[in-house]
This record gives sequence, structure tokens and C-alpha cells, in this order.
Amino acid sequence: MSRRGALAVVALICVSLFPPAAQAAGWHYYDPDCPIALGSKSMKFVAMQPKRNIDRICDQLPDTGPTVVALDAPDAELREMNWDIRILRDSGAKEGEEDVENATVFRLPTEKHRNGMVNFDHSFQSADKYLLLIRLTSDDGATEYVGRHRFTVGLMVLSDFLAYLALGGCLLAAGGGFAYVAWRRKRARPGG
Repeated sequence: MSRRGALAVVALICVSLFPPAAQAAGWHYYDPDCPIALGSKSMKFVAMQPKRNIDRICDQLPDTGPTVVALDAPDAELREMNWDIRILRDSGAKEGEEDVENATVFRLPTEKHRNGMVNFDHSFQSADKYLLLIRLTSDDGATEYVGRHRFTVGLMVLSDFLAYLALGGCLLAAGGGFAYVAWRRKRARPGG
């Protein structure tokens, strides 16, 4: 078997055995559907850290620092509502029992976003668990939609650790395969 053939086999095995591991480590396809449930409605969430890379992420930001958050609500009713958007430290409290005022680390001014989209920048200062809290209310206060989206910033979770472990195993296997092929070729040469 040629060196290229051995490499192709090892790469094929690694990709087929560990696609969830590679995805957990941050190498993932762009998935625009990071939904936030707002009762019977929903909106999409995505975050990026452009100084690090251009990956769009739903729930595990790799580092602290400058982050761009984008929200998209295609529903016409939501576009006519007042949007109160906050980022809280996630204390693990049950839904609706958060200490909103004391846990808020960032808040956008409450306003309507008639185009259904809002982008904002926030620089996360510390690695932690966070909660994006979105409260949309009608002008008369009769209708309200509340959504929550939990995410982490700068934390390595078990799935990341396992992904890196799997990737390391694949690299060791590939290196071992190359070393074995080189050894066999050297041994097969006359005088080798």
C-alpha cells in the first residue's frame, strides 16, 4: 500500500468514526438554525468571535473577549414589539426564577426592531456560563413573549475534551501508519 493510500485510509477512518467529536471541537458546518423558543414563536440566535475565527456558534463560545451576537425574528408580530435583550450570568436557577437585575452583565436599550434583526457587540471578560434573556412585549403590555438561550464562554466541556482526545488518537494512528509504511519500505529495499 502506498503512503498516500495509507493516509487516505487513516483519514477516512478518523472522519467516519469521529464526526461528532470534530463538530464538538468547533469544526462544524454552518447551521443557521439556533432557535430560541418564545412560547408559540421563535427566533434564531448566532454568535461569532471574529478576532478568533469566523465560525458561527450556538452554545459554546471558545474564548472570552469581543463577541458579535445576532438575533433574527422573521415573524411580523415580533417586529412590532418592544425587545428587551439581556445577557445574564447563568446561576442555574429555574426558568423564571433568575435574579435578572443582579445577574445582568449586558443589556441593550429596549426598543423595536422592525426589520426583525438585531446585532450587537459584547466583550466577555470572564469564562462562565451565560444566559441570553429576551423579553418581547406589545405596546399595550397585553402580549409578551420570553425566550432564554444558555451558552458558555471560554469553558472546555467534556465533549470538547473527548473531541480533542479522539483527534489526538487519530493523529497518533496516522503517524504510526506512516512510520510503519516507511519502515516496511526501508526493510524491503535491497541492503535495507
